[in-house]
Amino acid sequence: MKLNKTLENGEAVCFNNGSKDAQVDDDTITPFGKAFYMNEAKYTVYPYFMILCVGIVVTALSAAYWSICAVAAAQILRQIHIHLVYLQLFDMNWYRLGTLYGLTAVCFVVVMSIQGILSMLWVILTKWILLGRRQEGRYDWDQSSYCQRWQLHLTLSRFMFKGYGYGGVLAPFAGSAYIVWFYRAMGAKMGRNCAIWASGRPGLMTEPDLVEVCFILLLSTITF
Repeated sequence: MKLNKTLENGEAVCFNNGSKDAQVDDDTITPFGKAFYMNEAKYTVYPYFMILCVGIVVTALSAAYWSICAVAAAQILRQIHIHLVYLQLFDMNWYRLGTLYGLTAVCFVVVMSIQGILSMLWVILTKWILLGRRQEGRYDWDQSSYCQRWQLHLTLSRFMFKGYGYGGVLAPFAGSAYIVWFYRAMGAKMGRNCAIWASGRPGLMTEPDLVEVCFILLLSTITF
């Protein structure tokens, strides 16, 4: 009766006090805790302050990098106005606004395309420098520096994912041969006539070295 009244009042109930002599022998600290907090790793663990600084610097550089297109477009238009006066592109006429808009759009497309390609090359380069070719296996935080280098590479890859809006630079390439070329350069094994994310929305593939995609085209002939 007392228990029922206690439950009705919404108070906590202790069903078993346990044994005071009981001891927990199992180690509950995770490999990440051993490496990051207890400094028991077999390699040098980056301190929290360094990780914070790297994240701030990469975020700031990413924002500055993708702002280049606006500055570059203005500078290109200025050079055209100075050195290509004979083209009369900036003369006062009824279609001047359309001309300026078209030139600005072309500059944005060209510059951002170059930036997108450079960001992809940056991701490929840093992947092979920091990680090399991945191998199957277990890589605990306190035993191997792989996870730390993997997290660093993901941070440096923000350059590629900050541009072009949602999905980053890879979004326009989804379902095309270009994104297959990119992941092949990252170490994935993909056969001919393969298409990934053909729906147009790129997914997650953080370890392409361990991905193998094959496509076999079967042709059937009918004889009449």
